[in-house]
Amino acid sequence: MKQKQVFVLNVVGKIAMRVLAIGLALISGFWLVMASNMGPAYLPEVGDGCLDMWIRMTFLAVGLLIWFLTAIWLIWSMFRYGYHLFRSIK
Repeated sequence: MKQKQVFVLNVVGKIAMRVLAIGLALISGFWLVMASNMGPAYLPEVGDGCLDMWIRMTFLAVGLLIWFLTAIWLIWSMFRYGYHLFRSIK
C-alpha cells in the first residue's frame, strides 16, 4: 500500500512541476513580448536611438521563441505519454 502512495505522489509531483515550468515559461515569454512594446527608446543617446529597434526585436523574437518551444515541448510530452500508455495497454 505504501508503494502505491509513493508512486501516486511521484506522478503528482512530476505533473505539478511540469505545469509550473510551463507556466513560468509562458509568463516569461509574455513579459518579453510585452517589454518589446514598452515605453520610449531604451538607449536614445547611443547612436541616436538606432539600437532601440534591435533591442525590441530581440525581446519580441526571444519571447515568441519561448512560447513556440513551450508549445512544442507540451505537445511532445503528450505524444510521448500517449505512446507509453498505448504500449502498456498493448
